[in-house]
Amino acid sequence: MRVFLLFCFISTTIFSQTVVLKNTVIDWHTNEPVAYANISFLNENVGVSSDENGVFSLQINKQLLHSKVHISCLNYKDTIVLASTLQSKPLKLQPKLYELEEVVISKKADRELVVDKYKRRDIRSGFSGRKGSPWTVAKYFPYKNEYESVPFLKSITVYFTSLMLRKKARFRIRLFKIDENTGEPSEDMLKEDLIVDVKKTNGKVEVDVSKLDIVFPQEGFFIGLERLHIPYNFHERTYTRNGSREKYKDTIVAPSFGAVFTKDTIFIKNRGKWRKHYFPQEFYKGNALKPAISVTLSN
Repeated sequence: MRVFLLFCFISTTIFSQTVVLKNTVIDWHTNEPVAYANISFLNENVGVSSDENGVFSLQINKQLLHSKVHISCLNYKDTIVLASTLQSKPLKLQPKLYELEEVVISKKADRELVVDKYKRRDIRSGFSGRKGSPWTVAKYFPYKNEYESVPFLKSITVYFTSLMLRKKARFRIRLFKIDENTGEPSEDMLKEDLIVDVKKTNGKVEVDVSKLDIVFPQEGFFIGLERLHIPYNFHERTYTRNGSREKYKDTIVAPSFGAVFTKDTIFIKNRGKWRKHYFPQEFYKGNALKPAISVTLSN
């Protein structure tokens, strides 16, 4: 009897210490749902993404109700609110206003150039992880004079690790201008969502962006891979530790983006900020890692 009462007390205590934040992210003006918005605590590795209907659900410790949460989504202004406000009315995001840019129509020929093409053996590690805070990893593409004759982005190829075999996944590709002062990713170059849905993979996926008429900027640009923490991307994994026969289970978030060795500076955005990403270089022979992304240029 005492054991049962103790169990009930512990269960009740644990339950009372947590709360579920369940709400909807909507457009400030239209009240339409905002799909795949990232919701991240600024000082904790805790977060989630809204689904295709703008709905999100996240269980947190009650102590975090007084913490600040950062909400971001393509074409919307970044928003910071207290977690407690997510318990009441729907979360409204303010759309960004863009000036219409002049579109130059030109006849395209059949010349192509692949930048940073990789083979399977080049993939040395990956950007993966468990359920937690959504993040975006970005790779910088500098401009070269040889791109002048093939200035348009035709396609973007993203490589995966072997963990992605037979796993479905959905992620967002983002293109960023470079901040002249910090060298970090800054404004979005795309004005529309580029959501990639991977059903099956042979280790990579090629995304056609030719209809977007994107010109390679002379100052260079970043391609960002944004992981979405939605149930669609959650996969249970069973593994052992140090050769033990005991099996453990956890949940990983797909996709696992392939990575290659680099000496470059890599940026990752989480908790609302871009940060230089450092790796334990002793594992990579003095190298860091960058996402394996190729671009095909055309004229």
